[in-house]
Amino acid sequence: MTRASSGTYRGTSSAQRRAERRRRLLDAALDIIGTQGLSALTVRGVCEQGRVGPRFFYEAFPDLDTLAVELLREIQEAALDSARKAIANTEGEPGDRLRAGVTALVTDLTDDPRRAQLIFAQAHGSETLMRSRFEGMRRISETIIEQTHLVLSDELPADSDTALSATSRLITGGAAELVLVWLDGGLEVDRDGLIALLADFTISMIERVPGLARRLPDRAAALHTNTPDSAAR
Repeated sequence: MTRASSGTYRGTSSAQRRAERRRRLLDAALDIIGTQGLSALTVRGVCEQGRVGPRFFYEAFPDLDTLAVELLREIQEAALDSARKAIANTEGEPGDRLRAGVTALVTDLTDDPRRAQLIFAQAHGSETLMRSRFEGMRRISETIIEQTHLVLSDELPADSDTALSATSRLITGGAAELVLVWLDGGLEVDRDGLIALLADFTISMIERVPGLARRLPDRAAALHTNTPDSAAR
């Protein structure tokens, strides 16, 4: 069988070679963004570092934004997967399971400083990356909601969606800003201290959800009663 008819060259198929080139480009982009900044990312630079010809770059990605967004999403999904697994594999009280999830998430995002730079700092340099970052934060919020239902299933009131949605977004946004400050040297704790702070904050907020959910309907009713239309009636 010839190379032309099989697509195989030196034991690898054309699909395998495309996947390997794609992987090298993603790894090169991570190194460039994570060590030099997003502004240093160029097609020429990423191709040279990844040992991939320019024509193969455009076979894998239409442009640099697409490359950077895919890298960002890959890092986000890997961290979320680590958090889900940690919660599922941890026994004990809800707080223990939530702490395990937060620890796994933050550890995964900060084990490699280049990943942390891309997720928390460098994404601010691109409108496209910021949109993807916000989408990732929304997925983290959804994961918090999903996992809270699992670990607090017996404590949550039936109508707790609003309280849980608001709380998950406060946790996600607050945690992202705190990590960004930590990366910039504005928080004088080591990573274990950072994780402890984030875990304690998350657990404290989640534990308040049942009470918040029970109070929200009364407040909503009061707001409705005090509107001009209701006063007129």
